[in-house]
Amino acid sequence: MAFYYSLFICFYGIFMHFAAFFNEKARKWVNVRKDWFRDLKDKVPKQKPYCWIHCASAGEFEQAIPVIEAIRKMRPDLAIAVSFFSPSGYEHYYQSGLADVFFYFPLDTRTNAKKMLNILQPFFAIFIRNEVWWNILSTLKEKNIPSYLVNSNLKQERNYFYQRYLDNAYKFFTKIFDASTYNTKLERVCENREYKFEDDTLTHFCANSFVIILGSSWQEEERMMGEFFRKNELQYLHLKVIIAPHEYDKDRKRTLEKIFGQKIFRYSKYEGERNPRILFLDKKGILKYAYRFADLAFIGGGLEKTVHNVSEAAVYGIPTIFGTNYLKFEETVDLVNIHTAFPIRNYSEFEEKIKLLLDNSELRTVIKEKLENYFDEQNNSSEKIVSEILK
Repeated sequence: MAFYYSLFICFYGIFMHFAAFFNEKARKWVNVRKDWFRDLKDKVPKQKPYCWIHCASAGEFEQAIPVIEAIRKMRPDLAIAVSFFSPSGYEHYYQSGLADVFFYFPLDTRTNAKKMLNILQPFFAIFIRNEVWWNILSTLKEKNIPSYLVNSNLKQERNYFYQRYLDNAYKFFTKIFDASTYNTKLERVCENREYKFEDDTLTHFCANSFVIILGSSWQEEERMMGEFFRKNELQYLHLKVIIAPHEYDKDRKRTLEKIFGQKIFRYSKYEGERNPRILFLDKKGILKYAYRFADLAFIGGGLEKTVHNVSEAAVYGIPTIFGTNYLKFEETVDLVNIHTAFPIRNYSEFEEKIKLLLDNSELRTVIKEKLENYFDEQNNSSEKIVSEILK
């Protein structure tokens, strides 16, 4: 297995260098790793004891933040180094101050693994979610450095070859913390809920209304919501919609106005307009807090590929709707199983579910109570994990 993995990694590195001639993301991935060894050596003072946490990108780092906070609390003498596979994750957080050192995870060769560990010399290493890298893990094992996998989904269905690889690689970990027992992702969204967030624009727009947020939406979700709004805007005069697209450009507002048949106001240019019905949330980074103003969330991604973060909305006690591609996220499966989240296959199911939730305030109250209990049970996962690591 080790030979074939190393061969694959070698070809992956060659492929990325070749792709860099044609693809901007590949070029960036290659360029940021050119001097990784010197960069890391300059950043890590030898006199400090370190622990090391590896994340793929920004989403995984969000899951790591409660773990970092627990380490700071229990072992304030330890410095924390965080590595990213994705340039986008590194760029978003490297100036955040949440860790002592941020760096790029190099190509996972045996040579790179040995070089990196010789510099870091970590007391232990933590890998978040799906970050299972054979050479670095086997080298950690050889050096008797404990390694841990946090928020793993051991029940997730994978293809035969990848599952076989994982079954062999899991043996390198000192312990695996499965997300069905300890889920720091949910703990992190609980922190979002407790964060004091005030916003005059959202407060004004949402006042005395039933608000649906389209979170990280793609065009299919926007098309469904637009059709429902056009058909029912007179029946539900208190209905308002906030749209936070997964991606947008300067033409997105015009496209959305065609879909909704309605004037759409930009969050960034909102001036307390009279009787607004649709708001375009054109500001990054506040969606996870904006959900608290909503009564229901329609989460994007699940109708085409994979649903985006459902728990970010559900933590505020509101029902969520999304497409049927949600099974890779165990917490979303949990929410469906306790009947607080509702997968839909088509527009007719969407319309039926929206009307049920709009018209039945008692059902929404029951859902809110269930969600409060569910998320309260997930608090302190990171402290339990870190206590286990440090014992």
